Amino acid sequence: MDTKGLHVEIKDESKGLVRAVFSTFNKIDSHRDVTLPGAFEDGAEVPISSYGHTSWDGALPVGKGTIRQTSKEAIFEGQFFMDTTHGADTFRTVKALGSLGQWSYGYDALEYSFGEHDGQDVRFLSKLKTHEVSPVLLGAGVGTRTLATKSGPAAVKTGRPIAPHECEVTSRSWDGAKTLAGLGEDLRPSELRTVFAWQDAGADPELKSSYKLAHHHGVGGPANTRACLMGIALINEGKAGVPDDDRQAVYDHLAAHLRDAEVEVPELKADAGGSMKFHEEGHLVIARLSSYIDRASEVLALRARKGRTGLAPSSAELLGWVDDELRRLKGLLSTPTGPEDPTEADIASLVARSIAQLQNL
Repeated sequence: MDTKGLHVEIKDESKGLVRAVFSTFNKIDSHRDVTLPGAFEDGAEVPISSYGHTSWDGALPVGKGTIRQTSKEAIFEGQFFMDTTHGADTFRTVKALGSLGQWSYGYDALEYSFGEHDGQDVRFLSKLKTHEVSPVLLGAGVGTRTLATKSGPAAVKTGRPIAPHECEVTSRSWDGAKTLAGLGEDLRPSELRTVFAWQDAGADPELKSSYKLAHHHGVGGPANTRACLMGIALINEGKAGVPDDDRQAVYDHLAAHLRDAEVEVPELKADAGGSMKFHEEGHLVIARLSSYIDRASEVLALRARKGRTGLAPSSAELLGWVDDELRRLKGLLSTPTGPEDPTEADIASLVARSIAQLQNL
């Protein structure tokens, strides 16, 4: 879910009514987005979130409203729940803040593209799903019209799963380290969110280190089914770095890509760390091995920056150990030994134990 800001004017104090132009079309906002005419769902009803989008964290909504749009702008018409303490208190706070108070709206970008507008690289938003509006502390204006504003970075609510989206899907080889290295350091949060499945709460949204479970080949690129399968395996193991409350939503994101590719989707375990089927354990083994190789790439790059070549002898020995185990696995698969051939579970357990031993050294 992304957010953009707006200012709201009081229309009827006794009834808690508000009305605002919250988006102007074909204008570049502070996130370098251009919202196109017709991007909003006309007549859509949305709740007013508790202050600072905190209804996403369980706080009660404080009102509701309807979205209207013209050929030039989108309008929000809302009413606070004046018969509730939280609704009335929020309304009075908004009224008292006056022009100092601002709002933002939470949305998912369902359809978008990248291009150039007025000489700048921008993202064009052509279809949005608006989930809520919320009073916030800070917004950034668009143009000179007070009622047509969008939120600045301080108003962005981060730390939740990134919504699924339709895109091309591929099953080609996946190199996570190479994918991350190929992401520029000046990417916008909206661009980074097209690569990952989860964003870290409270972290800087402009840093790629604030995101987890990369599974797209670059900004707006195709989703990789191998990365999605490895991501689900890590979620089931409980080692994906995703909070328990977000496991289902992140799983749904990755699973949606797999369904688009007509790939069988592993089930989400009720509790992380439980028993796995053979193919699920295989996905986890590959995820661990891929992570270990990514780490080796990082170590090599760090040593190169310090003017050193290659790995330290102990590290090189570890990687050689990995290679030995993989060769042994290949031998088991290509050279049957008769009635005592290893089972699939034996093979998966062999590799899993090898990787676990390496990681614990």
